[in-house]
Amino acid sequence: MRNLFILAGGTQPSPRWLDAFPDADLLTWDVAVSAQARPEVLWLSSRSKGWHELLRVARQQFADTPCVVLTNFPDAREGMAAFGAGARGYCHGWAAPAQLQRVREVVKGGGFWLGTEVMSHLMGAINKVNEPIEELPGELSGREAEVAREVAVGRSNKEIAALLGITERTVKAHLGAIFAKLGVRDRLQLALRLTRKKNEPER
Repeated sequence: MRNLFILAGGTQPSPRWLDAFPDADLLTWDVAVSAQARPEVLWLSSRSKGWHELLRVARQQFADTPCVVLTNFPDAREGMAAFGAGARGYCHGWAAPAQLQRVREVVKGGGFWLGTEVMSHLMGAINKVNEPIEELPGELSGREAEVAREVAVGRSNKEIAALLGITERTVKAHLGAIFAKLGVRDRLQLALRLTRKKNEPER
């Protein structure tokens, strides 16, 4: 199976997308359906007219295929609508090729790629009803615990780097170790792991 980009409503994939997947199939919707294509990942553009309905139909036509919505103007509400319609990924269509390749691997592996806007929206929602737990998992080092706490309250890598006096690359390295040690996929799962509902006693 190969990557498939559905050309709908006159849209075209960005050059960066083509750089990331030079051997991808570029098909119109009608051709893809009539050919009974079986892509490994289905990429749709939010610039397509009626893309919400197209996504729902795609989820029926390609039931076992994860769908990713590409957008030129990331927006939390649009992203939430995409996930509500069955997408497993939402990202900028002009993202770097390496990031687009990472999106493919995440959704193929059963995960979700939320994008910065949707992630920030959900992290904000969590922090309205949750508060950090006092005692963090013992397997984290002191610095990892500091980074984990800041992620759990919704701070970005840039903010954490400035707060702790380290580089963003170091923050990313700590996050990779944290995710591996705690068995979580992303910042959202980490926040859920390290917070509890307000006024709820710790277990």
